[in-house]
Amino acid sequence: MSDYSLDSIDAKLGEMLTNSSHMFDLSMNCLLGDTNLDTVKENLYSTDKAINELHRDVRRELIVHSAVNSRNLDVPLLLAYMTMSKDIERIGDYCKNIFEIAETGNSFTKEGLQTCLSLDEEDKVQELIASGAEVGKEIDEKITSLLENKLDVKYPVATTLFYRYLKRIILHIVNASTAIIMPTDQIDYIDE
Repeated sequence: MSDYSLDSIDAKLGEMLTNSSHMFDLSMNCLLGDTNLDTVKENLYSTDKAINELHRDVRRELIVHSAVNSRNLDVPLLLAYMTMSKDIERIGDYCKNIFEIAETGNSFTKEGLQTCLSLDEEDKVQELIASGAEVGKEIDEKITSLLENKLDVKYPVATTLFYRYLKRIILHIVNASTAIIMPTDQIDYIDE
């Protein structure tokens, strides 16, 4: 791939991450804080639409580039970018799910990534992957405890959904990170 194509795709992926982080902050503030849902909803959904458009742009650029440069195509890199784009796009969807928990009236207020996604920072990517996997396991334990009625919480269904969506966000971040350091056939398979 040409440097121009890579720069353009890197910029779009960076923008997707920034937008995903913004959506996460908005949705968590709605669920855990006193944020007015009506003031946030339009921003949240328009940001998700922007992420979706960037996702389509990345795919489109990758397809055009592969057609133009078919003889010198770096297929593993193309697949890595496709995977990263897909995983980052899914983060926005789970942020909307977290917002929807708050929108149903469930609130936890009274119960009181981007810099490492660089080929130059492999040790930070490894740390993110290990940390994400560990947090995922901890969340699974909490979900199991909730399902087995071993935790007493005010909103057990909403809490279970929240943990599930949070875990999916974390794992999509981890999956996007694997595209940086793993061989193409191992992307998304951190524990095998």
